[in-house]
Amino acid sequence: MNLRLPAPLRLPAIWFVASLLLGSSVFYLALDARTSSETRQQAALRTAEQATLDLRRAPERLARLDEQASIYAMLNDAGFLGEEARLDWLGDLARLRASLDLQQLSWRLEPRTASSLSHSLYSSGMVLEISPTDSVRLGQFLDQLRTHGHGRFTVRECTLLPDANGKQGAATCALDWWTWDGQ
Repeated sequence: MNLRLPAPLRLPAIWFVASLLLGSSVFYLALDARTSSETRQQAALRTAEQATLDLRRAPERLARLDEQASIYAMLNDAGFLGEEARLDWLGDLARLRASLDLQQLSWRLEPRTASSLSHSLYSSGMVLEISPTDSVRLGQFLDQLRTHGHGRFTVRECTLLPDANGKQGAATCALDWWTWDGQ
């Protein structure tokens, strides 16, 4: 079967097919442009909603960051953050020895070790021998070291041995000085 159009209809048929192809191409491009536009509009709306939410949360975040900054500054000033302040610890011990009128205050400082409690947390053991002292003076010593000392420590153990009169004796205390290297 041979489908040939008569000569007078060929040119209008070619124009019709060409118009149909061109029209469908333009329709497809317009549809694609509209879909792209709607996608961009939805993305812009999501971005605007997120920006609005972030803007509403900004005062809360700023307050939290301000609080964290003040805590960080306090911990840094207290000697808890960064490297150990061994010289400061020893200076604090010398000051306390003089202010509490202790005849003997000796110390032995152990190397810094990583703590199993948390990542970036380190401790340095220190053994102190103090004499003469009693429970009140020992309490004052530890309180003043905690309050005025540069650094943070915990008391692992303390042994107070009275002298022959049962009054003033000697104390041996094991401390752990703590530092945090988390940045």
